[in-house]
Amino acid sequence: MARKKTILKEHILETAYLVLCAEGFKGFTARNIAKRMDCSTQPIYLEFKNMDELKNELMAKVYTYLTEEVYSCPRTGNRMVDFCLNYIDFARREVTFFSSLFLEKQIDACVLHEFSFQTLVDAMNKDGKAGKLDNEEKKQVFERIWPTIHGTATMVAQGSVSFDEDEVIDILKCLLPEADFIGTEELAYSDN
Repeated sequence: MARKKTILKEHILETAYLVLCAEGFKGFTARNIAKRMDCSTQPIYLEFKNMDELKNELMAKVYTYLTEEVYSCPRTGNRMVDFCLNYIDFARREVTFFSSLFLEKQIDACVLHEFSFQTLVDAMNKDGKAGKLDNEEKKQVFERIWPTIHGTATMVAQGSVSFDEDEVIDILKCLLPEADFIGTEELAYSDN
């Protein structure tokens, strides 16, 4: 009679995710993941061809987390402002995880940049005023604010500056003075 699998793909992915959050990619090894699961590396290689395949599936889980739990948390009522504040707050709350994704160069920076851009565009599309901008205008907005937002998040993660939500909102207003959609008026979030 064949033995029943006790360590499933989902368990391995969840453990790999926890390792990434806690230790970054420096802890992302089959041996380290297996140690946390209290098993050998064999179950990992039975479920995944190699560590690259595990990393690819892990990144799908990370993108879901960023989209659903980080970027989309309501704060001010303005989705674009919230996106920026949430990104910086993610760097403050989850320093190792943020650093592993956005600073360690273990993931293609162009892919992460495009993911962040697309997530911001999605947020803008759900906003009545920002949603009316054409694609080129949305790209220009992103290119204008992203260096400041990413730089601020990086400095927050390093501990060289503190996160002050009101200051970030003021910075966004200065970066985009012509954009009256950069407000903090209370708006109800809907799935539009």
